[in-house]
Amino acid sequence: MTEAQTTNRTATLLEKTVLGFIAGAAAAIAVVDLIGAGIRSAVLMASEAITIPSMPLRSVDAKAFLDVPAVSDAHYDTVTITAEGLSLSPRLLLAIADGLAILGPVALCFAVAWLCLRLFIGRPFGTAATWGIGAAAIAVMLGGLLSQAVRANAFSEVSQELGLTPAGVPTFEMSIDLAPLGWGLALAVVAGAFEIGQRLQRDTEGLV
Repeated sequence: MTEAQTTNRTATLLEKTVLGFIAGAAAAIAVVDLIGAGIRSAVLMASEAITIPSMPLRSVDAKAFLDVPAVSDAHYDTVTITAEGLSLSPRLLLAIADGLAILGPVALCFAVAWLCLRLFIGRPFGTAATWGIGAAAIAVMLGGLLSQAVRANAFSEVSQELGLTPAGVPTFEMSIDLAPLGWGLALAVVAGAFEIGQRLQRDTEGLV
């Protein structure tokens, strides 16, 4: 066995080790997210008192900060509340919003694990890889955008049910973060690249 052959075999083993680690880590993250979402949903549906973070709040002066000479303006724009006796509807909406929020990351983790597996066996390109990345792109976009809409409706129901409008919580407010759309489009480009790679691989095999 020559030195060049030994070096090549070592590199291949290293690559497979890295791919296995990435695939395992991605799958583990997805499983942990799913378990965490399930636990949070169970708490939301079963607990008498639930904590709701980051509810939008009309501009409320942060007086403790305004007392600092160098601070010209300070206000709170979100509030975390702990409420008891909420009805089923807002609880269900909060649970759905949480589930949609992790849909994209979970789909992306599984896509990464799947691609690592295909690289491990030496078949990175293929219809399954293209469709897997495409599905992950759709999940990232829909999950990210729909979770924001559902959460806004949940906050609205909580505000109306608890009568929080006089305290500064708006009846309905939704701020849209377009980051999931950008990530989804980026993944769609990657899916397109894999589709082109699949065609080139098929053409190359036809020439052999």
